[in-house]
Amino acid sequence: MMAAEHASATQTVPPEKIEWIGGCPTPPAPPVRPLHALVSVVKLVLNKEDTRQVFEAVAALSGRAGKRTFRRFVATPYGRRVVSEPVKLEEILSDRERLRAMPEGSFGRAYLAFMEGENLTPEGLIDSAAEAGIDFRGDTQFPEYRRLFLHLDVSHDLWHVLTGYGRDALGELCNLCFTRAQTRNPGFRLIIWIGLLAMKLERPGQPFWRAANEARRMGLEAEWIPAQDVEALLPLPLGEVRRRLNILAPTVYNAIPEEVKRDLLKPKVKKTQAQREAEAAMAG
Repeated sequence: MMAAEHASATQTVPPEKIEWIGGCPTPPAPPVRPLHALVSVVKLVLNKEDTRQVFEAVAALSGRAGKRTFRRFVATPYGRRVVSEPVKLEEILSDRERLRAMPEGSFGRAYLAFMEGENLTPEGLIDSAAEAGIDFRGDTQFPEYRRLFLHLDVSHDLWHVLTGYGRDALGELCNLCFTRAQTRNPGFRLIIWIGLLAMKLERPGQPFWRAANEARRMGLEAEWIPAQDVEALLPLPLGEVRRRLNILAPTVYNAIPEEVKRDLLKPKVKKTQAQREAEAAMAG
């Protein structure tokens, strides 16, 4: 998940608590809640498909990181266009017929194949955020601020395609390492550390730390991806997009046997928290 933060207040924020950045109103920074984050990360380790916990953990530890990202984003031509027009990336990425019409080998076609192969949709990410109390659909005092985080969150699977990291537990963790390097959001750190420790306990002989460090270096050395015009990149060959953005192949990750990656952190609980809550509500 990207730099998720509670970008839409559930209650009206008084004017004196609003901080203006780049001519746009932004909400107060959320409090740092380390215990809440720890509980969410443990739940995530028990079931890596419980995407809600990523939103919960990152939001609990982000502090002012979101404001720093927003300031940098709106200072770029593309970022300003995203928040002002706005550019609705969730709609662009949901138009599968348009993606399917793009050239074979293009970034857009690779993204489509990834999403269809994994049975994923941008709406699914938005739903997971909603389960964590992050409302991307309702009214908000902070439309530009929320637009940034919606843009970043639905970019998560695009970054999987760009980096070459799969949806296995190590691939997800490496994608978060890459994201952490790009966004400087401290909210990902706890997920990364606990995830790596859990993997090392399962398979102590594998180079998981090296793979994570490689992902971090890739994120630091790449162009700043949030400032890139995604819609313009989608029709281009994936290899060309990677070269433009200076994204190299994840050699350490790729060298780890697929069967090892596939079996890492198998879910120890079969249902997500949202499913358990829904069943409890129906039973009540």
